[in-house]
Amino acid sequence: MYKELLNISKANLTTTRNITQIGSFEIPPSYLQFAQEIGFGRLLGLFLTYIPMGENTPYCDALEHRNAYWKSIFQMYLKEYPDRLFIKQEADNKERLANAEPFLFSENGEVVFWDSRNRDDKGECTIYLVDFSTGIYLAGNTFKEFILNLTDKAKVKSILKFEDDPLLRTFDPLPLKD
Repeated sequence: MYKELLNISKANLTTTRNITQIGSFEIPPSYLQFAQEIGFGRLLGLFLTYIPMGENTPYCDALEHRNAYWKSIFQMYLKEYPDRLFIKQEADNKERLANAEPFLFSENGEVVFWDSRNRDDKGECTIYLVDFSTGIYLAGNTFKEFILNLTDKAKVKSILKFEDDPLLRTFDPLPLKD
């Protein structure tokens, strides 16, 4: 599905094995399909995609390591700056961050995460984007919807506040480094 949705540059794809969890969190099926079909790289010219590689992987760009790092940043932010900026934007934002499972990082500093409290009957979790300077924004209900929303002129600005144009449907595979 994702190979038909995206223009993939010519390079070797680094995809995941049969790892379906980060700790006790079950990876939503739409992202798991992406990780198995497309893998690690730069999505839409902006987001670094991370893939699950196992708890003891030596790769710093494994989803397990990036997820743990961003969760620690979120927890620090909630503890050290509980009354700052966007956290007051919506009553549920503190709980949303406290239950976040981060999985993408943008080259502009935004973090994309699943809200682990909201899982539908297909196993999908709601996807949010946090920009620490402006807020937390609903980005989609599946990973495919996330991609479609950011590549749609009518929807991109509601998620990425500083983007005037939709992102391009591109994927650039990147090599993993340990």
